[in-house]
Amino acid sequence: MDEITYNAIHETIMGILGIGMSFVLLFIIYRALRMRNQERLALIERNMDPSLAGKYFQGTKVDYQKLGWILVSTSLGIISGYVINLTTGIPDFVSYSTMILLFCGTALLYLHRLGNNN
Repeated sequence: MDEITYNAIHETIMGILGIGMSFVLLFIIYRALRMRNQERLALIERNMDPSLAGKYFQGTKVDYQKLGWILVSTSLGIISGYVINLTTGIPDFVSYSTMILLFCGTALLYLHRLGNNN
């Protein structure tokens, strides 16, 4: 397969995946909002305070700290994957995915150890 055909197929697949992932994300947001509304309606139906809805799932300081560490480690993984791809010529998928997994795993291990020390 020549390079022009490969690039055309690659661009088409990536476009379809990008649009598909956008629709999946919007569907997840829609379902979350719908479930929240149903929970509030059920609480009102039982003569309870609707402000109690979702109290169990509200984030704590540790959750935000974990999210921050994951986002930082993901960005470091992307940057290091890019550098490895440029310097060694390893394929994109391999360099990016391994570095992201390595940095995110390291961050999670650090947070686990930090949680055990407290």
